[in-house]
Amino acid sequence: AAVCNLNKAIPAPLDEKSMYSLYVLGTLMKSNRKVADFYDKLLVEVQDRVDRGIAAVPTERCRVMSDTQPPWAFLKVFRYLERFGTVSIGSLYTHSLIGAWEVKEDDTWGPRTTPQELGIELTTRDEALDWLVRWNLAKPEWQHFYDPQMKSEMMVRMAREWKLNGVMLHYNRGCEGLSLGIAENRLALKAAGYPVMVFEGNMGDEREFDETRTMARIDAFMETLGMEMLF
Repeated sequence: AAVCNLNKAIPAPLDEKSMYSLYVLGTLMKSNRKVADFYDKLLVEVQDRVDRGIAAVPTERCRVMSDTQPPWAFLKVFRYLERFGTVSIGSLYTHSLIGAWEVKEDDTWGPRTTPQELGIELTTRDEALDWLVRWNLAKPEWQHFYDPQMKSEMMVRMAREWKLNGVMLHYNRGCEGLSLGIAENRLALKAAGYPVMVFEGNMGDEREFDETRTMARIDAFMETLGMEMLF
């Protein structure tokens, strides 16, 4: 979450395609000490990129986010966005599948405060299990399964805090759980004033992704946002 939080910076230090290479270890091996050390180093590196103004997309002039898992065989759609000077800062999925968040005193999202930061020492198995449960419940990706409205509120918050110009929603037939209520999310985002583009696909079956049609939709969406192709 701390790494994803740094993507609020302008220009964004990371793009969505790169983030898919970074979140896997935390999903599959979060208890491994080497993985924890990796994320410690990653946080330092990304903070350095922010401090020095190093952008994931050097020509950044437009910011969007997506939703749910991407069409894995066609991650080049995120590289295509770069031709318009557009960066996808990630999504609720990339930020919160393994990231734990909380609302800070200034009413913005930030990484969940750890027991160590609170000065709490876990001395028993029950205490550790209690904190493990609390930590997982702080992951927005699980919270929004209760009601599409919760996800809509989270996405509008992300659009506001990460300073987005628009949103690209993947109607992903490969994960019904994360796609449930996505049409309602679209309406909520539009009501909040954010332009929304939708495209269809299936993260598990590349035959259900129409590349030509999706690229044409991106072209039209970029035109709507006033973005001309740079190269």
